[in-house]
This record gives sequence, C-alpha cells and structure tokens, in this order.
Amino acid sequence: MPSSQRLRVRKIWWPVTGFLLGFAVAYFVWQRGVPLRIAEYLSLAVLAGLDSVFGGIRAGVERRFQSDVFLSGFLANTVVAVVLVYVGQAIGVGDLYFAAVVTLGGRIFLNLSVIRRHWLERHPVRGEK
Repeated sequence: MPSSQRLRVRKIWWPVTGFLLGFAVAYFVWQRGVPLRIAEYLSLAVLAGLDSVFGGIRAGVERRFQSDVFLSGFLANTVVAVVLVYVGQAIGVGDLYFAAVVTLGGRIFLNLSVIRRHWLERHPVRGEK
C-alpha cells in the first residue's frame, strides 16, 4: 500500500479516535452518572459530536477529509448544540432541543447511508459484479 494511501486511511480514523477519547474522559469524570442538570446539554453535545464524526468518516471515504475542517466543525457543532438547548430552556421553548435531535439524527443517518454505499461499491457482495 503506498504511503499516501496509508496516510489517508489513518486520517479516516482520527474522528473515531477523538470521539472515543472524549467519551472515555467523560466516563471517568462521571462514573456515577451524569448530573441531571447537564444531561440534556451533554446528550445533545454527544449527538452533535457523533454527527461530526460520521461527517468526517464520510469525507474520508470520499477522499476529501481535512483535519482542520473536521476539528473546527466538531467544536462549532458541539457549542451551537449546547447553546441551542440553553436558549430553548431560557425562553421556555424546550422543543428546540427536539428539533436539534431530529436534525442531527437525520444527518447521522444520511452520512451512514453514504458511507455504506461507498463501502458496498468498494467491497461488492460475493456473486455480484
């Protein structure tokens, strides 16, 4: 495998590694569970992070991954998601939280479908051409 291809394959795993590292840190900080007062914030931040991770993987399989775009998008998406929950609670519109959950969930499924399609194109099912 040429060195440029190996580097590209490694870059695809950066988002996954970053997310798992963040999850591990959160797990060790809150071993007894997340405090209820921050549960909504953290859950939406995790969902926004997952959206960024799957977007990064999608960019990797499409051969257009850029680590600076991934990192800035990851941080910006997470902060905007948390601010959205805060603003929704401050103005008494808790449904903003659900709108963000539906939107981010839809994006995650879209990215997963593109990743799956790329995988199946590169690794066809046996017996098919």
